[in-house]
Amino acid sequence: MAVIGLLFYSCNKDESVPNEPEISQDIAVLSFGPVLNEMVNRAAVRQQIDDLPECSDATPAFAQLSLTYGESDTPIDLVVEILSDENGLFTAYDEELEIPIPSGSTTVSVTLTDFLVLSDNGGIPGDVIWAAPKMDSEYAVFVETPLPLTWDLRAGSKTYVDVPVLCFDDRQVNLYGYLFFDITPKELSTLCFFANYCTESGRHYTANYSLDLYLGTSSLGTPLYLDQTPETGNDGQFYADPVCLTVPAPEDGIDASEPYLYYEITLTDWPDNYGTAGNYIEAGTLSWLQVQELLNPDGTTAEYKHIYLNCEESNDDGEDTYVTVTVDTRNITADNLNETVFFTDNRSSTASNSAVPENHIALVNPNRRIFWSGTTLESDTGETIIITEVYRKEEGGEMILTRTYTEPDLEGFLIGDVRSDYIEGFEFYNLVFTIYGETERTFTIDPKIKMQPN
Repeated sequence: MAVIGLLFYSCNKDESVPNEPEISQDIAVLSFGPVLNEMVNRAAVRQQIDDLPECSDATPAFAQLSLTYGESDTPIDLVVEILSDENGLFTAYDEELEIPIPSGSTTVSVTLTDFLVLSDNGGIPGDVIWAAPKMDSEYAVFVETPLPLTWDLRAGSKTYVDVPVLCFDDRQVNLYGYLFFDITPKELSTLCFFANYCTESGRHYTANYSLDLYLGTSSLGTPLYLDQTPETGNDGQFYADPVCLTVPAPEDGIDASEPYLYYEITLTDWPDNYGTAGNYIEAGTLSWLQVQELLNPDGTTAEYKHIYLNCEESNDDGEDTYVTVTVDTRNITADNLNETVFFTDNRSSTASNSAVPENHIALVNPNRRIFWSGTTLESDTGETIIITEVYRKEEGGEMILTRTYTEPDLEGFLIGDVRSDYIEGFEFYNLVFTIYGETERTFTIDPKIKMQPN
């Protein structure tokens, strides 16, 4: 395969150009020059790097770039026209590339993080034809200075920065250090995965795994993410956080109900949990509708796609439990909690959904979550109820919850993770809530949790 690459460094040039207006001393002006090195056309060099894609015949017409500047890392995302002269290619003047110099300073730091070169499509940006590879990407070895590039600009200067680039193939976008939707902007969504592993005897474990996700219907598609692994731990029970990824909507011409994402999940070792992994892989496809169905009402967070490795997959993954603690803030005292605190939830039967806290039983499913939130009985008190802590009693019965925590995107909720394998019996716990108003008042109540099989 004919290929190109380059093995040289970028250079910065501060120049004054004849007939250009004088540059103010409170700014510095930037221009970028994409550079391909013709030396790699030599047969010996091509033989060494024949994995690189062929070059397009299209003329470079636009640059799509991202940079940050200053102590606050102010971002700039820009598409700018590419011009040429006897010295080569360079980006046209653009007001957004006038970088302000901080007051009292003579320089400002700039970091270029993304740089793509596009063809012309009737006067507008077309396809990506060249890309500057990023550090730690597979193609970074073919350039002397992969992105990010950082340098200081002097006040009143116009700086030309050479950017080493490689010919581009969108089927290999990850090899340059970019994600597919960096190259082709699309509507984005959140997609999460969680996995269980079952031994031959049928015992369920929370799984550790490696996830590959492709744009397409097989591993021959465009890689979106490779070798993604969950955050695992043990805080009394082994747990693995869902792997949550940002995915693009399908290409034009692919219906929302058609498969367009392909995933492979491979079980990996977890020495302290189930030990050495067998050769277990689960693969499948997803449509845009299936991705959207996993979204929560906030439109940002998502339920996970539940994967079973060597398990008889359940037809019912269960559901999350939402418990609301309603407090009569006008009358509550430490002595009348059963008369002034009321529990309701989305799961319990009429008999167990008692308003008396000490008798309330929250029903939960394996591998799901329970959400606690608080509210006042009367809306005009100006007070708020925050669930501050949930913890297991000393004689707490069965260990149903693996941990409790909060998430920044779910304000007002305390969240508990339910263990992955089904057990019978109750877990007895204490719930602590605080009333915030003119004064702060904190109380502790003691409901129960019970597991239902999926």
